[in-house]
Amino acid sequence: MFVDYLAVMLLNVGAGLALLAHYLYVHPDKQYRRSWSAGFFAVGLLGLLTSLPMVLTWPLPGGFNVAYGEPMLFLSMVFLAAAMTLIFEWEPLIPAIYGFFGAIYSIVIGIRIENLHLGSNPTAALVGFLLTGVGGLLVLPAIYWHKNRALTILTAIILGLAALIWLYTGYDAVWGHIADFAKYLPSTMLVHASK
Repeated sequence: MFVDYLAVMLLNVGAGLALLAHYLYVHPDKQYRRSWSAGFFAVGLLGLLTSLPMVLTWPLPGGFNVAYGEPMLFLSMVFLAAAMTLIFEWEPLIPAIYGFFGAIYSIVIGIRIENLHLGSNPTAALVGFLLTGVGGLLVLPAIYWHKNRALTILTAIILGLAALIWLYTGYDAVWGHIADFAKYLPSTMLVHASK
């Protein structure tokens, strides 16, 4: 039986997008921005710790490692860069520019998952990746023209909807994985189970 930690990756990206949506909506004053770095760092670190092993070891069957591991790794770097930007009070456009290309990546992945009918609900994955991508594309102009409240609110709403899709998908995966692994025994316990 393979180790499947995709659920925590989906929940992490959902939490990260919700955090980013809230950040854009609130648009905290400069003196309060550093405190947001902890949330962005947590999302980036958990994403790195789960997506990098997936990219390197391919624990999932078929193309799921590429479809989820690689974009999650890219997104993890965006969140880590955003955390550093907030900590050191650097120019926020730099991680937004980097993230712009990840947003395009997300759209491509979503279309390909739907095209290949990957997973139990490829349409939900398509919508999640598309909303993440469109929201990600809008982050750059939303940061550049941060005084345009309509643009930042629209971006926050799209990212919030993407977060809801990933959170729903992640919690649904957790629910199913607990049932799938309910009777699973790791190899270290098989000796004791046979007695």
